Amino acid sequence: MKKAIGIDLGTTNSVVAFKDTAVKIIRNKDEEELTRSCVGLRKGEILVGGNAYKLMAADPTNTILSIKRLMGGALKDKMVQEMINSGQYEFEITSLKGGTDDAIAVVLGDRQYTPEQISSEILKKLKNDAAEKLGDEVTHAVITVPAYFTEKQKNATRIAAQMAGLKVQKLLAEPTAAAIAYGVDNLKTGDSTTVLIYDFGGGTFDLSILTIADGSFIEGGKGGDRWLGGDDLDRELMGLVYKKIVEDANLENVDTLKELIDNMPNDVKKPLRYRFKSELRIACEEAKKQLSSSNLATVSTTTDLIDENGEWITINVSIRREEFEEVIRPFIEKSIDLIEALIKNIGFNISMIDKILLVGGTSRIPLVQKLLASKYGANKIRVSEKPMLTVAEGAAILSHSLSDDFECPHCGKIVKSNQKICENCKTDVSELTTSVVGPILYTASHNYYVGLLEGDKIIKKLIIEKQTPLPVEETRTFQTTTNNQKIVKVVIYSEVENGETCRLGIGLYLINNSLPLGSEISFDFNLDTNENFHVSVYPKNLIDQKKQILIGRGGLNEKALKTMDDLIERSIKEFKKLDSEQTLLDYVSQRIKEIEESNPNEITDEKWAEIYYNSTEKFAEIQRNEGEVSPVKRVVNTAKALVVEFGDLLDPFDKSAIIDLIKQIESSSDDFEKIPLVESLEEKTDNYGLLNSVNRIPMLSERILNVPGTGVGTTNKAADINKLNVLYTDAKTKLKMGHIDEGRNLKDEAYEIIDKYKI
Repeated sequence: MKKAIGIDLGTTNSVVAFKDTAVKIIRNKDEEELTRSCVGLRKGEILVGGNAYKLMAADPTNTILSIKRLMGGALKDKMVQEMINSGQYEFEITSLKGGTDDAIAVVLGDRQYTPEQISSEILKKLKNDAAEKLGDEVTHAVITVPAYFTEKQKNATRIAAQMAGLKVQKLLAEPTAAAIAYGVDNLKTGDSTTVLIYDFGGGTFDLSILTIADGSFIEGGKGGDRWLGGDDLDRELMGLVYKKIVEDANLENVDTLKELIDNMPNDVKKPLRYRFKSELRIACEEAKKQLSSSNLATVSTTTDLIDENGEWITINVSIRREEFEEVIRPFIEKSIDLIEALIKNIGFNISMIDKILLVGGTSRIPLVQKLLASKYGANKIRVSEKPMLTVAEGAAILSHSLSDDFECPHCGKIVKSNQKICENCKTDVSELTTSVVGPILYTASHNYYVGLLEGDKIIKKLIIEKQTPLPVEETRTFQTTTNNQKIVKVVIYSEVENGETCRLGIGLYLINNSLPLGSEISFDFNLDTNENFHVSVYPKNLIDQKKQILIGRGGLNEKALKTMDDLIERSIKEFKKLDSEQTLLDYVSQRIKEIEESNPNEITDEKWAEIYYNSTEKFAEIQRNEGEVSPVKRVVNTAKALVVEFGDLLDPFDKSAIIDLIKQIESSSDDFEKIPLVESLEEKTDNYGLLNSVNRIPMLSERILNVPGTGVGTTNKAADINKLNVLYTDAKTKLKMGHIDEGRNLKDEAYEIIDKYKI
C-alpha cells in the first residue's frame, strides 16, 4: 500500500523516518541517516544531497546551500542581505523576475529557481529514497517546519511539497515533533509534564512550551529566531580561522587574506579559489563537531595559498575549545534571552517547566548545555540521545497516527486504524493501530495585522495576537472612504523578530452595491490550526455577499493583483461616467476570478502575462500612424531575423519556442489574444541582445537616408552607410564563427556611426 512518512526538512541536513510497529530512520541511497539539504547543477543535471555538496569545491556558484533560510523571504529582508554579503555563499540570490519585491530567486546555470523549487528537489530525493527502501510508493508526509516560521514561510513549504508530489498531512512545528518523540517514549498513562523544547538547528532557533498528558499536546507558547542557527556559528568559526591564518602567515589583516583568496586562479584547469574555500568551509564544520568532544581541533586544507611574494602559505590552524566558545557565546546567550522573553510573554515561571529538552545539531555543543544548566539547573536539562533525528521521528509518529489504515506486519493485509485484531491472520495488531498521538492544540506564532490607508500612510491594526490558541477567528468592521466605493484592498502583515513586520500579501474585494461614504464593511480574519491565514469580506448586514478573497503572497499572483489595484486607482480617476467605471469593475472582477481559478499557490508565467497585458491594455487606446510598423509586427520581424540570420547560434529550445510563438501570433486575428504571446516572444528574443543589435544595423542604416543634411562630424552620409553595411556583414560573420568579442567590437563601431544621426 502507499506509504506516509515523516520528514525533517532541515537547513543543513534533512532526515526521513517511518513508523509501523516501531519508528525507523530511513537511510538514503548512500546508506546515510542525514541527507545534505544541498542542490547543485552539473552539465545540465540537477544533483541533490551529498553529490551536490561535493560539487561545491569545483562549482560553488551552481551549488545551493541553506535554501531553507530563503523560504518565504524577500530580497529586501535584512537577514537575506546579510546572507548575500556574508561571503559564505557563492551562488546568486536575486529578485524573482515577474514577482513583487517580496519574492526571491536563486540562480543555477542561467535559470532562476524559487526557494520552493529548490526545496522541492530535496523533498523529491527524500521521497524517492524512502519509496525505494520501503518498497512502495510514498504519497503523504508530515513535514516539520520551525515553530517561528511565518505564515508565508509555511505556505512556501506547502508549495515545495506539492511540487515534489507529496500530499502534506500536517506541517508540524519542529519542537512539537521533538516533544512527540520525547513524550511518547517517556510518559505513562495518566502522567503529565510541561516541557520547554530548545531546538537549535542549522538555520533557525525554535522554542516551544508544551504540556503533554495522555498523548495530548497543548502549546503554551512559541518563540525563537528564524535567522539564528548553526550557520551563524560556522561563520564565526570561519572568522576565527581567518584571524589565525593572518597571524601565522604574518599578513597585514583579514582583508589582505580575503584579497589573496579572491586572487587565486579559478578556471577549468585551476579552480583553486573555489577548491580552497570549499575545503576551508568543510574543515570548519568538522572542527565544530570535533570541539564538542575534544578540547582541540585542527583546520587544514590540501590547497595552499600564495602570498604577494609568491610564497606558499600552508593552512594548518589549531583551535582550542575555549577560543571557539568565546566567539559563539553571544549567540548562545541570545538563545537564553529568547527563553526568558517567551516565559515572560506567556506569563509562566521557570518553576512551571519540568524539563528543558535539547534537540538540533547545535545543542550538542558543550557550551550550550553548560550555560543552560547554569541558568536553569542541571536537573532540568535533558539532551536528546539523537538530537539530529528526533524531529523526524516525531513527524513519523504523527504521520502514522494520521493514516487511516495500515499493513499487518504478519500477513501484509490491510487493517483499519480502529481494529485491534487482523481479520485475515487473527493476530493482535493493537500496537500498530492504536494512535499514540492525541490532539495537538496549537498557538499563533506571530502577531497579525491588517494595513489600513489613513491619509497617505498605512496604519497597521492588530487583529490576532501571538500565543492565541488556534484556530481563531476575529471580525473587524471598517468604513468606506468614498461614495459608491467599488473596491476594498486588504493588506496583511505579520510580526517577525525584533518588532519588525513583513507583508504576507494583498487581496482585493469588489463591492457590488452602491454604498454611501462611511458604510461599514465587515472583515472575518481566520487563522486555522495549520496557521493558514484566510480573509472573508462583505458589506455589513449583507452576509450573502460574503466572499473569501485570494491573498497573493509575493509571487506572480500578487503581482497580478497589484496590477489590478494600480489599474483601478488610475482608471477610476480617468473615467467619469458610471457605465465606463462599471465596465472597468466588471473587467477587473473577471481577471481576479481568473487568478483565483488558477493554481491557488502560484499562477503560471503565461497566466500572469495574460492578466497583466489584458489589464494594462484593456482601456489604453493604441495609436498607430498610417504606414507605421505596429509594435506586434516589429517584435515578429525581430524574431524572424534572429532565426534566419543566427538560427544556429540559438538555444534549440529557444529556437523552437520562438518559431512556435511566431506561428501563433500570425495565425491569430484577435489583437488582445496576441498580447501575451508577443510579450513571451519579446522575452525570448531579449535574451539575445547582441544578435538583435547586429540585426538592427541594416534597418537603422536605411533610416539614415531620411535624416536631413549630414551626420555630425562627417560630410559624407553615403560613406557612413557603406561602412555600416561592411560592419554588419563582418560582425555577422564573426558571430557565426563563434568570435563573440570581435563581433561585439564591430557592432559597437557601427553604433558609434549610427549615434551621430540621433535616430
